[in-house]
Amino acid sequence: MLLNIFTTDCIAINSPAKNRLEAFAVAGDLFEKRLGIKSSSVVHCLNTRENLSSTALGSGVAIPHGMVDEIQIPVGCFIKLTSAIDFAAPDRDKISVLMILLFPKIPTYEQLQILSCLAQRLLDVGVRESIISEQCPEKIFQLLNLKINFEEKLQTQDSHSGFKQYTTSRNQDIQYYLNEWAILEHRSAQNMH
Repeated sequence: MLLNIFTTDCIAINSPAKNRLEAFAVAGDLFEKRLGIKSSSVVHCLNTRENLSSTALGSGVAIPHGMVDEIQIPVGCFIKLTSAIDFAAPDRDKISVLMILLFPKIPTYEQLQILSCLAQRLLDVGVRESIISEQCPEKIFQLLNLKINFEEKLQTQDSHSGFKQYTTSRNQDIQYYLNEWAILEHRSAQNMH
C-alpha cells in the first residue's frame, strides 16, 4: 500500500527556524493551512512528545511526531532548515531536516509501522542524502512516499552503519513512545475534569 502522508503543500524548504520551538511553529502553520488544525495544538503535541526523549535519528535528521484529536488518518510535513539546530541527537550532530508526523489520538499498530518504515527508509544512506540535498518539493514528495504492507510483522532494527551511533527509532523505542503518549493523554484528560 502506498501512503501519501506527505503532500507538496506541506513541504517547507529553507525554513529560517533557529530552534526546535520555531521549527514546530512552522509545522503548526503548515498543518493549519492544510487541515485546519490549530497551530498551537500541533506545537503542544510535538513538544509533549519531544519532552519524553529526542526524536532525532542522527545524521542531520529528526522525525518529531505526536497525536491530535482533529485527524482520522496519519499526516506529515517536511521542513528543511537553512541552518542546522540542536535537537539532542544521539550522535550529537545538529539537524537540518525534520519529517513531522501527526497521528490520530488512539495509538495503533499501523502507527508503529509508519514510523518504522520511515526510519528504515532513512537508514538508506542514498535516500537520506538525496532528501537532505534535494530542493524541489515534488522530488522530496516522491522520495517520502512509503510502501507499507500492514499485514507484515515489524522487523527488529539494530543500529545501522548509515547512522553514526544508536538510532532512537528502533521498534522497541517506538512502542515505548506510543505507550508514553497514551499515559500522557490519559493524564491530560484527567486534569481537564
